[in-house]
Amino acid sequence: MDLSEVAVVGKSEFKVPGGKLLRARAEARNHKIAFVQVTGDFFMTPETDLEDLEAQLLGSSADPDAVRDAVNSFFRSRGTVITGASPDDFARVIISALES
Repeated sequence: MDLSEVAVVGKSEFKVPGGKLLRARAEARNHKIAFVQVTGDFFMTPETDLEDLEAQLLGSSADPDAVRDAVNSFFRSRGTVITGASPDDFARVIISALES
């Protein structure tokens, strides 16, 4: 069996200090993001940016630096307003799910 083709499925939870709870489920195949879902008790405007972020990450590199760059770039380009968390917090919980 070629281990590079094995799917890695994980879950992660992160409580932002003084902020909100973020949860992520993520799956990587061949070092690419095959599935990602972020939930929690945060607020985001516009709300559709979360679904758009998840869709944009599909097929992208599961490398932690690439994930961090993609998440930060996405929110910066959209001007998304996040209450109780930061783009880095979203990257952190996604990376943690991919690594678990």
